[in-house]
Amino acid sequence: MTCPHFPPSGRGRQRPALAASAPGVDRGRSYVGARSYVVTMVTDDGDAGTEAGTTPPPAPTPPVGLAGAGAGAALSAGASHAAPGGVDAVPGDPHLADPDLAEAFRYGVTSPAAITLERTPTGPALAARLAAVNLADVDDATVIEVIAGYEREIARLVSTQAMAVAELQARRDRTHGRGTDANRLAVSEVQARLGITQHAAEAKVNLALGLQEFPAVAHALTAGRIDARKADILLTHDSLTPAERRRLHAQLLAAAGGLTGPQLKAQIATAALRVDPDAGKKRRAQAVRDRTVSFDDGGDGMMWVAAFIRADHGAAARVVLEALAAASKTDTDNRTVDQRRADAFADIFGGILERGVDLQGQPLPTFHGQRALVQVTIGAGTLLGIDDEPAVLGGHGPISAELGREIALDGTWRGLFTDAAGCFAALGSKKYRPGADLSRTVIARDVTCSFPGCRQPAWRADLDHIDSYDPAVADLLEQTTKNRMQALCRRHHNLKTAKFWHASRDEVSGAITWTAPTGHVYIRAPDRPPGPPPPPARAPAANGPQPPGIRFRGDGSDVGDAPPF
Repeated sequence: MTCPHFPPSGRGRQRPALAASAPGVDRGRSYVGARSYVVTMVTDDGDAGTEAGTTPPPAPTPPVGLAGAGAGAALSAGASHAAPGGVDAVPGDPHLADPDLAEAFRYGVTSPAAITLERTPTGPALAARLAAVNLADVDDATVIEVIAGYEREIARLVSTQAMAVAELQARRDRTHGRGTDANRLAVSEVQARLGITQHAAEAKVNLALGLQEFPAVAHALTAGRIDARKADILLTHDSLTPAERRRLHAQLLAAAGGLTGPQLKAQIATAALRVDPDAGKKRRAQAVRDRTVSFDDGGDGMMWVAAFIRADHGAAARVVLEALAAASKTDTDNRTVDQRRADAFADIFGGILERGVDLQGQPLPTFHGQRALVQVTIGAGTLLGIDDEPAVLGGHGPISAELGREIALDGTWRGLFTDAAGCFAALGSKKYRPGADLSRTVIARDVTCSFPGCRQPAWRADLDHIDSYDPAVADLLEQTTKNRMQALCRRHHNLKTAKFWHASRDEVSGAITWTAPTGHVYIRAPDRPPGPPPPPARAPAANGPQPPGIRFRGDGSDVGDAPPF
């Protein structure tokens, strides 16, 4: 086979020049040597392929382009469609000119009840009609339209909620100045009030700001023509300028309701490449910057580990896992290929953690004076097999007693003692930084960051003084104690330090009360240590010492004067 662009063989043959990376572009870490990759160059046959100097055939025309100045060779969105009954369609729009007839014609609905629901716009009227439907008395088509109607109403409510989120963000911008602090404050307030994760709260704030910037998408979401997922896809394509995205929305919104999420993404990607041939490079650079690893609960003592990395790095990981899985196969090994791959994956990190050094032989960093480790907290009775109370895996949550005991077989044991109420016994210091024993106690007690809804593992968090440490009284007062310390991730620690949020701990119950800038109060109950619950406290004798504020009759029953609830 003759390659028209390179000599066939010998000294004259050279490797094609590779385009250099643009200055400042983050390509991700290249940790695999060049010899680890085999690059196969595919060329056309000299007789059938494109000869040097000839013009290649035109590329297929993508279905969507961007019209307008600076859009390049933008294309039509599609041909006109003829509608039943002589109703003309809008060019490039699969929906018909009459919005009340569009879906009825499109889906061939004939049921009067179904057509009525489909034609009712989102809002109180549709909500009332949906609530009035008796599902047992309607036909199948109407049931489908009830499902679709609720989906449209959900979209409207998401859009309406986004307006309130945008208003909250605007108020924080006015109070604290537009920037990171104001955004993080708004996110933390949404997170605490809704009882959701930081990631979910950020998604709500980002959606609200995007809908505010692009009203056409907001209108389509409010009308129920698209759902929240499709709105997010339309709003998060960063390789286009705002003006280019608005032109794209004008072409895609009419058809977006009938497209799946991946189809909509493909349409946007095609249009972006038409308007800007370098859009692919921009998207790839952004994707490399977005690389991440996520950990999600898989249930039954399992966890999902997902990595978003460069494709070639992912391919390298796959090849290595395949090789390790093949190497571990023995005649008596009954594991499946998937199981051997999973075990090889876990062994890589287990080996690094056991040795305490990275792949280059450098020691792993320490946290709060301790080497990197996996924290498991388990009751003494459970460890000895007396009971089967769940253990706690730091940063993950409850695991079975069986798994906790299995981990403990190869672990280092450290005793953490509790009082009669089942709370960790107090340790204290007059110094600003807690000692190793107190650090371990706070980390074991809090398990995660103490902010409502935050799941950042405590061992990765800061150890914060709930009441600010006062050096002026350092010699007089023991300020660094179990009750005065809490684990806080750096994000929520900074929000507290900036006085956006206020925290206090009830020394009796261990609950932490968080007060938002709005005055909303959220109580983070303590995580009770693993093990069986403590026995109920016995009422004091009639003539014995009694807790303040509570009096008992001769039979030990309460006679009142208790705190109001």
